[in-house]
Amino acid sequence: MLRTRALFTIALLLLIVPAVAGATAFQVEARTEAQVSSFRAWRGTDADSPILLPRRRLVQYLGLNGYEIIPKAPLGFESSVRVFADFGLPRGEANRVDGLRSEDADLLFANLFYRGQSFQFRLGRQLYTDVMDLMAFDGAWVRYVYRFAAGFGVGAEAYAGLWVKAGSVLGSSVYQPDGIRESDLRRVATMEAQPYAALDDIAPLVGAKVTLDGLYGVTANVGFRQAFLAGKTDIRRIGGDLKWSGFFGLTVMAGVDFDMLLSRVANARWLGRWDGDELAVQVEYQRVSPVLSADSIFLYFAHAPRDGVRARVDYYPVGPLRLYLQAVADVWSTPLNELTGIANLPSNEVPSNLSYGGGGGAMARFGSFRMQADVTVKTGYGGRQIWLDVNGGYVPLMGALSAEARFSVANITDMVSSNLKGTYTGFQVYGGYMLTRASRMSVVFEANFGPATRSDIKVFALYDLKAVF
Repeated sequence: MLRTRALFTIALLLLIVPAVAGATAFQVEARTEAQVSSFRAWRGTDADSPILLPRRRLVQYLGLNGYEIIPKAPLGFESSVRVFADFGLPRGEANRVDGLRSEDADLLFANLFYRGQSFQFRLGRQLYTDVMDLMAFDGAWVRYVYRFAAGFGVGAEAYAGLWVKAGSVLGSSVYQPDGIRESDLRRVATMEAQPYAALDDIAPLVGAKVTLDGLYGVTANVGFRQAFLAGKTDIRRIGGDLKWSGFFGLTVMAGVDFDMLLSRVANARWLGRWDGDELAVQVEYQRVSPVLSADSIFLYFAHAPRDGVRARVDYYPVGPLRLYLQAVADVWSTPLNELTGIANLPSNEVPSNLSYGGGGGAMARFGSFRMQADVTVKTGYGGRQIWLDVNGGYVPLMGALSAEARFSVANITDMVSSNLKGTYTGFQVYGGYMLTRASRMSVVFEANFGPATRSDIKVFALYDLKAVF
């Protein structure tokens, strides 16, 4: 699969190159990343015997951009391809999680764009971000903004295309809520379930948004989105956001994402912030719950919304030191079927769904040297967690050599599994050297130790190249 997609990617880029060969300027960029993480397997394991899967990915990004295809016109082309291989997660272990891959290639975006002062458009594969989420689709996007003499603007945009899912050519489910029912693909392949038409069907998508920008410090957006699968509505959402920056250092932000199929507020955020000369105070409320496809089983059993509040104070006096303190509290909701026994438990036997805690940190920079330390403590629902992170290094603004180190400690006591207890530590050293203005060589050393994971030591060598012509 990786070889097939990689060959398709090369062929596609060869078709693209003639289109941008006449550009006034073009940019070729290659970037290599080492991505490290761990997560729990869900098949072949249970709560008392958890299996944590390590991810040690080397990811290569290749971008080809062209500008002013028509001389002195804001018409261009942009693209990005990602190829990765996971050296910590063999294929056998990757099969424990639906949709997980040990190696593959993805076309992240590739589109022709026009970016004028009032009119803009994109045609091709593109990423779209708004208050509702981040997604990728193959199609067209247009936007027009009218600027008044007073300086504020009113605009509208619309888009239509095919939603990029795991079944798309060079696609992935990274930007799609619950993939293409990859668990069903596995079950159908093993004849555990009957195939159905919508399993790998395309998903047409339409959307629109209106914008108000710069009116007495107010910026506001209201958008609508609807997707279809097998001729039926798959997702229907409406969202809006507002930001106001006013007098005395005050800033107010608000955003709401409404699921029209379930008639409920899925995600919301309200934030108020005051910035002084050396002090800043911020209060925030968030409601977080995924908006899933209409045919997703998780839509009915596991959307588990979370409501949280944050209060933070930042102190940045004259000099190199920066300090902050933060208090957090979250309420986790798990809707239960009223016919089940657990839904009828006495109130004093139902575990609390409140988690709370706080944290603080400090950061300082002395010329080319920087250091930072953070600590977070949280208890209640889910168990107790204590996190400590210390990092710093030598990072000159214009120097060729840089060196950084990070040390992390986490002490966890899980509320459900007695095996997920103990102290986990990690250590990382990163060094880089600029070979030329466009290339850089880096080496990463990493060691991780913990009672529920396989202790490991990794060394990565990275080479980054960026060229502009």
